Amino acid sequence: MDALTKRTVKSSRGFSYTYYTSAPSSGKPIILLLHGWPDHAALWGDLATCHLISHGYGVIIPDCLGYGDTSKPTNPEAFNSSGLTSDFIDILDAEQIEKVVSSGHDWGAGLAHRFYLFHPERCSGLIMLNFPASPPPQGPIVMDQLAPAMIKSIGYFTGWYWSLFSDPVAGPTLLSQHTESLFTALHAEPMEWMNTLCAKDGLKQWLEQDKKGPVQKYATSQMRENFMKRMTKDHLESSLCYYRSLLDGRFYEQDSRLPAERYKIDVPYLFVAATKDVVCLAQGIKDMETLGLLPHLTVREIDAGHWCMLAEPDEVGRHFVEWLGDNY
Repeated sequence: MDALTKRTVKSSRGFSYTYYTSAPSSGKPIILLLHGWPDHAALWGDLATCHLISHGYGVIIPDCLGYGDTSKPTNPEAFNSSGLTSDFIDILDAEQIEKVVSSGHDWGAGLAHRFYLFHPERCSGLIMLNFPASPPPQGPIVMDQLAPAMIKSIGYFTGWYWSLFSDPVAGPTLLSQHTESLFTALHAEPMEWMNTLCAKDGLKQWLEQDKKGPVQKYATSQMRENFMKRMTKDHLESSLCYYRSLLDGRFYEQDSRLPAERYKIDVPYLFVAATKDVVCLAQGIKDMETLGLLPHLTVREIDAGHWCMLAEPDEVGRHFVEWLGDNY
């Protein structure tokens, strides 16, 4: 991140945002890169410096609300579609940027999609990693209904860990007390998630027993140390509010107000699908395709798990640069 300029801005909602920026070459677009849980802006360091900036593209990379050096409110009311996307508008306005290619991973992919849905006039394109764009919501998420339906459909439920993450007391306490155990669970070989995140109480039991397992090659000892320091410092109460808002119906309440036609993505859209991700399923893109809502879709598959930009950085970088070159 040393090649980027670090800045701060106060959003119209009163939150302080830290973000990193690099200007584009003449005529090149700017990519807004949004991370997910439990990451921060540095997730995009390699992609930004080794691929995007070196090819003349600009970047804006925030620490999203609840992470890094950005404000960390603990009231879930702050975590809603309209408010979060308006915060990104405040960053763009501070930089005098009219349009960006909205991009993200995990929760950041969901935010990137919502940024397009709520502010299409500020988006010239959309890139989502792992988590695909979704059609208009049919109702709020109710785990007691969703879990058996998904088990019937694909054989397991991808969101059992939501119960722990959305618990306002047990979630941040347990995760903060067992940061190394959490790190090894998150960065284990992809199929190991079937025993933790995708098993009922699987991650909770893993943490309670303070288990530690082998991790993928990209998960270096330095990355582990940095993660543990960051998790201990941040305590996680704020970042876990995304999950509380998900299950409280807060995201649904605002997303469902949008007109159905807004869900058609009328800009170039790149979906980077990680074929070994057992939580963010690559086949999820099919719903939008079937509904005819993706007229400008490009799909690129990567043989990796959830953190594909860490496991296969050069491949992810190549897909970004090739797609951007084809469309801008």
